[in-house]
Amino acid sequence: MSKCSKGLGRLVLALILAMTLCLLSGVSADAKEYVLKLGHDQTVNHPYDLGCKKFAENVEARTNGAIKIKIYPSAQLGDSAEQVEGLHMGTLDLSLAAFSHASAFIRELTMFGAPFMFVNDQHFANVFDGDVGKILDQACQKRYEVRLLSTFTSGYRYLFNRKRHVFHEKDLVGLKVRVMGGEADALTWKVFGAIPAPMPYSEVYSALQAGVIDGAENEPVSVLANKFYETCPHFAQTKHLVLPMGLFMSTKTLEKLPEKFQQIFFEEGQKAAVWEREFITKKNKVALDHMISKYGVMVTLVDEAAFIEKGKPIQEMVAKKFSLENLLEGIRAATP
Repeated sequence: MSKCSKGLGRLVLALILAMTLCLLSGVSADAKEYVLKLGHDQTVNHPYDLGCKKFAENVEARTNGAIKIKIYPSAQLGDSAEQVEGLHMGTLDLSLAAFSHASAFIRELTMFGAPFMFVNDQHFANVFDGDVGKILDQACQKRYEVRLLSTFTSGYRYLFNRKRHVFHEKDLVGLKVRVMGGEADALTWKVFGAIPAPMPYSEVYSALQAGVIDGAENEPVSVLANKFYETCPHFAQTKHLVLPMGLFMSTKTLEKLPEKFQQIFFEEGQKAAVWEREFITKKNKVALDHMISKYGVMVTLVDEAAFIEKGKPIQEMVAKKFSLENLLEGIRAATP
């Protein structure tokens, strides 16, 4: 074989080797796996938990197994406010947390602690799946380096207490009611005549047992899951609040992921939210009926018009205090 032929052969082999190394390098990068942590404060198989599981399964499928999300329920990673702080610091990747808890860091979310904000389920969807949702995501990113992937719902929340039936505002006088951390939440129950008592969710059951508080408020499925009915047989259909639950993600985590995967989190977050909203609406009715039939819970209908008359002005009060008038206008403009 001539020297020329040998030289050409070596060149071809070198090219083949180089191409192989490039291909192997590319496969290695694409095949890298990411294991992310997602926390929330509800029980296993609660609608929030199932919505998170659906989100995690779909992200894993869409990324061909490259991204796995491990879910930590029941505040294993801290209460909601602590989890949101973890997102900001980059020590936690994802959290499903109430807007009221996150509002301590992102003032725009304070608006949603005001009562009687949504006229129906479609109004809720119009707000968070439309322009307002985009504005809130931008605010989260700007103020606290987190992203709002989508918004789950609690459904309508009721008051429950261990002392007496509640029909009118006067029945609330003197009742010490646990509230979430948002300023609007405390203001609501103060206006209604109760004594608001801010408290982490993980402490509510023991506080009710010990008589530290007289009652709290939540959606029926959460009351059943956490057995609050054991000490609080009196339920009032106040329907004062539909609590937005943000599926939040650390900006630090999102930006570490390959760009081709980033949009998947928003798309699958939205799909999971739509599923959860419908699912929890059904489950809330089933949970309330179950507590009535099996545990003897007593449910009263309140003077809804009187509560709305007292509660609605809180929307303007919150908007003015936190300079959120434009946001409130956008929420109201999304009414069907």
